[in-house]
Amino acid sequence: MNVPQSETIHVELDPAEVVDAHARHRRRFAGEVARLDTEALNVPSRCDKWTTADVLRHLCDVDEWMLTLWSGGRPPFNAFDPNTTPHEFVLKRRELSDEQVRDDFVASSERLAADVEGSGPERWGVTSISPVGFVPWWLSALHVFYDSWVHERDALLPIGMQPPVLDEEAVPVLTYSLALTGTFGGQDLDTVVCGVHLVAGQQPVVSKPVAAPGDDVGTFIDAINGRAEIDELLVAEDPEVVRRLGALARFFHSAA
Repeated sequence: MNVPQSETIHVELDPAEVVDAHARHRRRFAGEVARLDTEALNVPSRCDKWTTADVLRHLCDVDEWMLTLWSGGRPPFNAFDPNTTPHEFVLKRRELSDEQVRDDFVASSERLAADVEGSGPERWGVTSISPVGFVPWWLSALHVFYDSWVHERDALLPIGMQPPVLDEEAVPVLTYSLALTGTFGGQDLDTVVCGVHLVAGQQPVVSKPVAAPGDDVGTFIDAINGRAEIDELLVAEDPEVVRRLGALARFFHSAA
């Protein structure tokens, strides 16, 4: 299969499987959120400054931005700073009640799922955008999938709900997370971690699943993204591997 890739990252996955898993994830996540009451919506999430409902506010924003971009429109900002722009928009959306945001998220999830579901090769290579620059559409959709999957855990784990860690979802999210870590500068890296072969140091970064991820894949994804201590999971690894894989986590903790 000739899978469209970007100049920055090559993520060796089947786009058809990615978009279908993305749609299933969002519908499941929406079903979990639909059951949340006022108390649960007000619980602090794993994201600094955000409650459970604020995570949903952010995801509604992302859905709106990306669906607009994918249809040829422009997002409601001229510049995007990942450390400040999402929070600025969450503050604006606090005009709505938590309960309204919950219901809006359920509806937004269905719109997003319907849009990505079944998208075929004629769409995969359409030029889009992501935090690593201009990319084929399917990699843009994969970034939205990754963001939603991690935020599902951010929102639900603190209120005692355990989202399922399904390989069909976790493997794409892990593979993409590792590709992102490879875009941060450093020494050349050629290693297999949690079943994914990562080659970084020069562009493009290449990330490819080569083995089953293991039972701790959810915790590993959390660690890459700053929600757990990665050095505690990789005690036997070369220090450069630990440093490079922790780059994304350090980035998230640098938020103003």
